[in-house]
Amino acid sequence: MIYTRKKYPDGGIYAEVTDFSNPIITERINSYEDLFFIKSLKEVCDYNDIKGVKLIIPCLFQQQHDRRFQSNQSFELKIVAKFLNSCKFKSVTVFHPHSDATEMGLKKFHRLDNSDFVTKVLNDIGAKPVLLSTDGGSYKWINKLADVIDFQGEVYGANKARVNSIENGVVVHKLVQLIDRQDFEGRDVLVVDDLCVFGGTFVGLAKMLRERNVGKLYLAVSHMTVQNPNKELETLYDGIFCTNSKYDSYDLTNLKVFKYF
Repeated sequence: MIYTRKKYPDGGIYAEVTDFSNPIITERINSYEDLFFIKSLKEVCDYNDIKGVKLIIPCLFQQQHDRRFQSNQSFELKIVAKFLNSCKFKSVTVFHPHSDATEMGLKKFHRLDNSDFVTKVLNDIGAKPVLLSTDGGSYKWINKLADVIDFQGEVYGANKARVNSIENGVVVHKLVQLIDRQDFEGRDVLVVDDLCVFGGTFVGLAKMLRERNVGKLYLAVSHMTVQNPNKELETLYDGIFCTNSKYDSYDLTNLKVFKYF
């Protein structure tokens, strides 16, 4: 399907479709305007009686808001899922979703995993590093990933613990990372995760790993949600990899972006 986004002089948007063949919509969603544009495209298809329209979302908008954090706060992923469900697509495919709540919330859901992306990263590195997940929640899927790509090397998982400290007489809760392995014996390590915002988690993890006799240190994240992540990532990682699921370029000099969308 071939389409364009048009704008009125006052900033309003509308969709214009010039070719309805192969009715697949692939759209990066970085704002509520992008989300509404998808609805506009589906409305054009419905009006022209186009059946079986499929949607592919490189990075689902608001997927980190995967629960109601406080009773007086909105549940954004639930709202987004309901909005997309109302469009009645034949299928909705999401690349490497952040949360199982995505699958539970979206109807006719299909998952596009990160196996091809990580395979390309490993080929680019040209060695067999230790694969490392960032927390207990991602350890299950990184093992599944290793099976899918037939990875024969070691797979480790970091963990997070909540600790309390007293600062200025006030109890402060902090999340700290834990890694069981104390010595990586000079092995290269590839940290794999689904998304990076500013990268604080990866900065802290890299500093810990640098004290545990690692060789080269690499980072592969499927999604980077801001274009200007922490510049400290450049000095701590020998190579950083991501896809263009959110943006085409990022403000990191040692970052390689694989083009998928």
